[in-house]
Amino acid sequence: MRKAGIILVAAVVVAVFAGTCLAEGLRVAVIDVNKILNDSVAGQAAKKKMEARYEELKKTIDVKQDEARKIKEEIDKQKVMVGKEKLKEKEDALQAKLNELRQMTQDGEREMQTRQGELTREVLKSVEAKVDVVVKADKLDLVLEKSAGVVHFDDSMDITKRVLALVDGDAKAAPEIKAAPGNKGGGGGK
Repeated sequence: MRKAGIILVAAVVVAVFAGTCLAEGLRVAVIDVNKILNDSVAGQAAKKKMEARYEELKKTIDVKQDEARKIKEEIDKQKVMVGKEKLKEKEDALQAKLNELRQMTQDGEREMQTRQGELTREVLKSVEAKVDVVVKADKLDLVLEKSAGVVHFDDSMDITKRVLALVDGDAKAAPEIKAAPGNKGGGGGK
């Protein structure tokens, strides 16, 4: 029994030291994907598209709200003067506008979530491709996402700026092919 315990302890010690030896050769980097999504040219363009669509939806919803408000004011003004049937018609019209407004708001929220997911996925594909470039160039074994619980790391392990520069390099080349407007001049290097 005692020999089995000693062998077990020895095996655990060997496993710990073997793991430590393997970890010494492990090349690790850290990346802040959220920073790239927020600071990259592609990420900012996606954000502008989202904001533009949000403003369109907001204008449409505001028009419907104004229509509903006018019907409500009309009902309040004419409540005493009109008959029950006429009042019922106006209240039904108001309820229909409110239902339409509610449905439009829900549809708009769903659309915005879907668009945000699509636009974010597009930028993330570019980020993943550029991370692969850096991983191959630096022969990295592991890349950790900074916001996924990394408590501490040396700044030399952070590849965020390099990946951001590569992503921005692609984004600056693309507008020349598609359309020149919207191209912001500026250095996106280190």
